[in-house]
Amino acid sequence: MVTVFSKGQTKRRNAFLSNSLCLWNKGVGIVSKIIRNKKKLSSVVQYSTGSVVVNSHIHGTKIGQFIFSSVLPYKFWSNFKTNCLVLLKFLLKFSIISNIFVSNVSKYAVSAGTFCQVLEFYTDYNLVKVVLPSKQVKVFTGWGFCILGRNSNIHTKYFVPGKAGSLKLFGKKSKVRGVARNPVDHPHGGRTKTNQPEVSIWGWIAKKNK
Repeated sequence: MVTVFSKGQTKRRNAFLSNSLCLWNKGVGIVSKIIRNKKKLSSVVQYSTGSVVVNSHIHGTKIGQFIFSSVLPYKFWSNFKTNCLVLLKFLLKFSIISNIFVSNVSKYAVSAGTFCQVLEFYTDYNLVKVVLPSKQVKVFTGWGFCILGRNSNIHTKYFVPGKAGSLKLFGKKSKVRGVARNPVDHPHGGRTKTNQPEVSIWGWIAKKNK
């Protein structure tokens, strides 16, 4: 497990990263901790095999909740819970899922509050039709993994920052326009909008093709 630090001088948060482990052998796990990295929540899951994995936190999951992950359908449905890691072929129609894995890396429905929905199964070809958060319909193999449930922080799309300084906690720093600066600080300073072409603070051409 690697510990990295987010940008910024006022506050520094720890973010945990884990190597891509084998998705086929995890067994039973327990949610031991919930961490936050900018707008996204992640849950630290410790499995019975000794592996510790950081997955996207699923809406409704609590600390201490047991998570069952298996490739066997009868074991999965007898321990039905959100945040379980399952194969796409074992889901039911119109199931809510997130974090679809491609080559052991989650690539679809990873952001906070997003989810996918299963539309149709093609049992003859072992394919599953899924609608993505962007309303795009995509077909995945039935042997692909996903996490059951919707990503947490579902109200993040209604967040209104209020002022530019409040975005510092999410890793975004406010910028000052060049024309609003003094001539000694920027080539566009002093309200000189007639400078062509537009350049950066170091005098490099910023919009060459426009």
